[in-house]
Amino acid sequence: MSTKRTKKKMNKKKKLMRTFLFSMMWTVLVCVVGATTVVGCYNYFFKHDGGENSAQAGSNKPNKKDEKAPDIYKNVAVFGVDKDGYRTDVIFVVNFNSVTNKVKVISLPRDTKVKWSEEQKQSLRDLGKRTVSVSKLNEMTAYGGIENIRLFTINEIENMLGITVDNYVIVNIDAFNQIVDAIGGVDLYVPQNMKHTDYAGDLFIDLKEGYQHLDGDKAEQFVRFRSYPNGDVDRIAAQQVFLDAFADKVLSPSIITKIPKIMGILFSSIKTDAELGDLTGYYQYVNSFNKENLTFYTLPGEGRYEGGASYFFPDHDELDKVVQEVFYDKVPAGEEPEEAEVIVDKTVSVVILNGSGITGAAATASEKLTAEGYAVQEVGNYTRSDVTATMIIAKDAKKAEQFKAYYPNAQITTNDTLTTDIQIVLGADIQ
Repeated sequence: MSTKRTKKKMNKKKKLMRTFLFSMMWTVLVCVVGATTVVGCYNYFFKHDGGENSAQAGSNKPNKKDEKAPDIYKNVAVFGVDKDGYRTDVIFVVNFNSVTNKVKVISLPRDTKVKWSEEQKQSLRDLGKRTVSVSKLNEMTAYGGIENIRLFTINEIENMLGITVDNYVIVNIDAFNQIVDAIGGVDLYVPQNMKHTDYAGDLFIDLKEGYQHLDGDKAEQFVRFRSYPNGDVDRIAAQQVFLDAFADKVLSPSIITKIPKIMGILFSSIKTDAELGDLTGYYQYVNSFNKENLTFYTLPGEGRYEGGASYFFPDHDELDKVVQEVFYDKVPAGEEPEEAEVIVDKTVSVVILNGSGITGAAATASEKLTAEGYAVQEVGNYTRSDVTATMIIAKDAKKAEQFKAYYPNAQITTNDTLTTDIQIVLGADIQ
């Protein structure tokens, strides 16, 4: 084989690998994206592998480089199921829009109250199942069967949001654990001590507050913990923090050696109704996508007790606004109007903790902020010295935004129990 031909094949493999790499981000990031783009890559591989079939079929076709990738506008429902496989503990709807080059993810609280319609009840009867009048959104698969998820749960989501769901993806918690382990875990800030024991559900949560490394088991504990001040809303916020940290890890160069293992997990553990032929354009979209154009939303509303049960009640007035922003956005990425100016409040109390392993980093940071007019109340060492990314922890996230001017890559996390307004944990990225 000639050197030129060998290089050509190597470049093709690299391109396929890059596509697959991006698909990994989607896999656990929102579960669905991984499934759909992996299937798209699979389709692309067998149609464009440089073999005899592609050479013969492509002899009279225009150059692929000159072809415009097909526009994509898809809504995909994502479900993370518990160990018994009947209840959907995690529910997302992901909107792909290649015209705006954005991906928007809206999380739906599992406790969302559902009033079963007469049509839905009749569908239960037709399946020989007992009827129910009221339930939580995540319980619909328990009553109707996970195999009938489109007939009940997806039908309810479509009615709630006023959209059409094109495809769905189901990922079980074991696959989640395996994939997190396969990528080497993730690093993030745990906002509070998390302790919960559920023998029936085989769930044992024991995490300490602070910046730490989460393997698959700890990641499951983090995303399934529920005892927050605002219930499911805070739980979803924590899940979205995890997904963002996961994306950063998957996009790192070290992930390339882990792809074969991840691929095996994906194809053995994910269920989807997406057909290979539906996804031929996805790989081009994924290749050009910028993570900065990924946005998370949560179904607006509030949780409260009704009839002795805890439910989440959507705020339908606010929901209309969110639906417009998520599913009907027409502004291309990068052309949005400028965001409101960050409010600078130098009266906030600040604590700086050094987790970077760099001697004197906290003192240096304190001097800089003090010179800018901030009141730094305390400087010290964090409980760890191997923190990779700087964290800004605040009672009010709006007051934390001003410190992004000094630490642009820092992750902002809220914590109502702080004794000061702002706590900055310095990571190795300050170098």
